[in-house]
Amino acid sequence: MSQKETKSVWQASELAAKAGGELKANPEKNIKGVRGAPEADPDYLTYAEDENFLKLARENKAGLILLTRSLYQESELALADVPLLLVDNPRTAFAQLANLFPDKRYLAENYGQESSKILVNQGEIAAGARVSPAAELEEGVTVMSGAIIGPGVKIGARSRIAAGVILVADIEIGQDCLFHPGVKVMPGAIIGDKVEIQAGAVIGSDGFGYASDEERHHKVPQQGKVVIEDEVEIGALTAIDRGVAGETRIGAGSKIDNLVQIAHNVKLGPGSLVAGQSGIAGSTELGARTTLAGQVGVEDHLKIGEGVTITGKAKVSRDLEEGGYYSGIPAQEHRTYLKQQAHFRRLDKLKQQIQELEKRLDQYLPSEQ
Repeated sequence: MSQKETKSVWQASELAAKAGGELKANPEKNIKGVRGAPEADPDYLTYAEDENFLKLARENKAGLILLTRSLYQESELALADVPLLLVDNPRTAFAQLANLFPDKRYLAENYGQESSKILVNQGEIAAGARVSPAAELEEGVTVMSGAIIGPGVKIGARSRIAAGVILVADIEIGQDCLFHPGVKVMPGAIIGDKVEIQAGAVIGSDGFGYASDEERHHKVPQQGKVVIEDEVEIGALTAIDRGVAGETRIGAGSKIDNLVQIAHNVKLGPGSLVAGQSGIAGSTELGARTTLAGQVGVEDHLKIGEGVTITGKAKVSRDLEEGGYYSGIPAQEHRTYLKQQAHFRRLDKLKQQIQELEKRLDQYLPSEQ
């Protein structure tokens, strides 16, 4: 995958071309980065999805404001002198344009060039880092102090390895990756291009596999690997286990939140979203564009179809069809779940009605002798 185009300053006309929007501002206006509306200033781009954010952006004199065409049409006269870039979805355009500016986290200058030495062309390896002679680092790789890179590790061009990262051995990492402080990657992992892993995540740990008898639990060897495809993001303190045999695979473009557990031999389809504190048990396969909201639990050896959405705190204990929307414990079709919840909220009233009916019936029943 080719290196993404980034530079420190973009003209407004260039950003408009990248976003496919309509510019209502000086085309030569220089923009140095992106900020939220409350922190915006004249050198930065921001976005406004409603009147409140637009008011904040104007008060802070943002250099360029991403705005919906509909909101602009409602207030066109009042916005005559406001620097705007009209787009269909300001939040999405903001995320896309943000990636045009350099990500300055964990660059060499952040830990002092005097404490680092050049080991690869245009790359910085801190003096406090430990890099095995048997590791292979491509052009422009940055490794911060305290990182440990073991033998057989291959790191693609321009990837950044932050302080305290441990890459144990025999690991393949693609180009333009960013590993935040304290990430641990175990042997045999294969990680694609433009993967970002947040602090404390563990990739390739042993799965929870035991064969039990009457006397003890016998550990089943965990000898497989983890494959992380391109443009995946993995949250802080998330754990993705290696396969027992074969692989655990995270599909391209998937985004995984903090504190998520993905067990051995799970297959997560491309473009999926997994929110915080969710857990997926071993050998379950999830189709493309699956969404798990917070604290969802998925049992082992299940198949979940493409485009399935599972709402927060649900527990999945059976296979689910493609494109469905599921809620509850156990997870069921969302409309059925809502009907059941409506009935549940009426239980007290139903109980009172039954008690009243019993009293009325007692008036017509013969009394006990």
